[in-house]
Amino acid sequence: MIRINKLTYRYPNTTQPVLIDVNLEIPSGTITLISGASGSGKSTLLRCINGIVPHFTGGVIQGEIQVFEENPIQSGPLKLAGLVGYVFQEPESQFVFDVVEAEIAFSLENAGVEQLELNKRINQIIDHFQLNSIRYKHIQDLSGGEKQKVAIASALVNHPKVLIFDEPTSQLDAQTAEEFLQFLVNLTTTFGLTTLIAEHRLERVLPFVDAIAHITQDHHLIFGPPRKILPHLDLAPPIVRIAQSFNISPLPLSVGEFSNKFTKLIKNKYPIETEDSPVDTGPILLLNQLSTNIHDQNIIKDISFNLNQSEILVVLGPNGTGKTTLLRSILGLIPSEGKRELFSKNMEIMKISSIIKHISYLPQNPNDLLFADSIIEELKITLKNHHQRKTDAQLIEFLEPLDLAKQYNRYPRDLSIGECQRTAIAAITIHDPEIILLDEPTRGLDYHSKLELSSLLKNWRNQGKAIMVVTHDVEFAARLADRVLIIENGKMLFVGHPRVAFTQFEKYQTQTARLFSDTNAIIPEDIIFDEKNGN
Repeated sequence: MIRINKLTYRYPNTTQPVLIDVNLEIPSGTITLISGASGSGKSTLLRCINGIVPHFTGGVIQGEIQVFEENPIQSGPLKLAGLVGYVFQEPESQFVFDVVEAEIAFSLENAGVEQLELNKRINQIIDHFQLNSIRYKHIQDLSGGEKQKVAIASALVNHPKVLIFDEPTSQLDAQTAEEFLQFLVNLTTTFGLTTLIAEHRLERVLPFVDAIAHITQDHHLIFGPPRKILPHLDLAPPIVRIAQSFNISPLPLSVGEFSNKFTKLIKNKYPIETEDSPVDTGPILLLNQLSTNIHDQNIIKDISFNLNQSEILVVLGPNGTGKTTLLRSILGLIPSEGKRELFSKNMEIMKISSIIKHISYLPQNPNDLLFADSIIEELKITLKNHHQRKTDAQLIEFLEPLDLAKQYNRYPRDLSIGECQRTAIAAITIHDPEIILLDEPTRGLDYHSKLELSSLLKNWRNQGKAIMVVTHDVEFAARLADRVLIIENGKMLFVGHPRVAFTQFEKYQTQTARLFSDTNAIIPEDIIFDEKNGN
């Protein structure tokens, strides 16, 4: 059992606590969702449980924490390592070895597990997560989703009593995420584990958790069963929003729990909104039969499409299917074959310095881009590289839509992962590029932050920019996309209208599309209803 009593914590060199008078009691053998806005203190709370806070972070901590027989505040992370398995938001930050199998074996070797048992556990976890194809690969060559699966496997292989996951599904495709969560339920039940998951994608995890510990905007905590806590959340998954709007009780936690009679009632009483296909404004980026090989393996296979001015193109596909490779190939960071044209010019003969004046790229790990001592200095570095200048007032104004204006002088490495993500987006766009490529930009973002990002990207689209977004977040994608490109096994499966992509391809269906399967509704707003009156 995990007991927390009157926990208050403040980071060094800050005046406001990030956790205030937190009380929490989590029974063993349960799965608890830790929810809250980006930067609310979810990761801090988790790191208190394994002793990283305050032993590695410093700061001022008050209160009591008991994790089974250990006190993390007194014992520290070294003693808690065998008791608590932890997967960080950024899996790259916790890897020790270069090769997948060696990384998974590391904690077992440290614990002195005999070779036969060690091999058995490694084989079991690799088989479950279907990692055989990358077993001997270098971690630096993996996709973001593959890295996340390796990090999860490394945490589970040691059979800890407590499992902590900080956004474990943020870079997993829907099918892999559901398989992982079901595996987690089975593991928790079989071994009596106590599992905590911090996650913004509530629509994915709600059916699998026993309770929600929600950190409020004022850094306090409320705790209880999901249906008790959900009404207190500002933003909830689509299916919960629809149920609340129609006063449906009890609140459904999954599409399967939504009564068919309510679905029929809604469809019969309320029309489904539709929209015309976006106007083709003409391609500014054109790809024809693009193919990319890495280590003699064909990753991208004869992909052809165009990116238009004033358009948002969303790219979907399973983990490891080549989405990131596609973005890097477009930029010329990876040698490829086929035709690439930018403003009707052959990109093969263009210098990379010329290409990046027009195209900006956000990688999966935003920290790869952040080097300066403050957010505003990050923007100034980009401007200097592009021979541009802006006043501090102009830069702070630019940060406003990204909710970073008040933090312009903060050190980027001290930010939450969501804040780092928004800082990196600001840094790659401050010089006003015509084309923006974003790889998993919703990582670490709560529902509200994703709505703001969607609004910002649409505003840039309306100003004439062409935007290409790689994501596993179909709810975000359905709200954002003008067109959708689906890639599977390195090949283009579909390119076209979002309503086709999110209704006719089962693995990419949104909650709304699954609920109203014989319509073209893909987001809650497609169902006409009065949210205030519920009718």
